[in-house]
Amino acid sequence: MEDPYGNNSHSTNENDSLDNSSSYNTIPPPIPEPPTSGSYVSQDDVIPPLKPANWLWQSIVATILCCIPFGIVGIVFATKVDSLYYNKRYAEAEAASNKAKTWTIVAVVAGLLYVVFWIVAMSTGNLPGYLENIIENNASGYNF
Repeated sequence: MEDPYGNNSHSTNENDSLDNSSSYNTIPPPIPEPPTSGSYVSQDDVIPPLKPANWLWQSIVATILCCIPFGIVGIVFATKVDSLYYNKRYAEAEAASNKAKTWTIVAVVAGLLYVVFWIVAMSTGNLPGYLENIIENNASGYNF
C-alpha cells in the first residue's frame, strides 16, 4: 500500500518493533494544586494602596485667586500624582501629593497675607503715602 505522503511503506525490522498504540498516553496529566497562602504571590495579586488626593482643583483655585507662582508649582505636582499612581509608583505618587498640598497651602497663605497687607494699608490711611514713596523712589528720571 502506498503512503499518501510519498513515504515508502515497506515494513522493515525497525518499523515492526514500533507499537503505535503505546505512543499516546490516555491518562490526563495531574492537575496542579492552587498556591497556598505561604507560597509566592505575584505582583498582580497585590492590592495597591489607596490613590492619594491630587489637589488639582484646589491648586487651580489657589492659582487664580491667591498667588500665581506658588499655585503653578502646586499644579505641576498635582498633575504628577495620577500618572505616578497608575504606573504603580505609589511612594512617588504620595510624595507628589504631599508637595502639591504644601504648595497649594503656601499659595493660599501668600494670597491672604497680600490681602491683609492691602486692608491694613487702606484702613490706616497710609496707602497714599506708600504709593507716593514708591513713585518717588522708582521714578527713573521723571519728575512728578
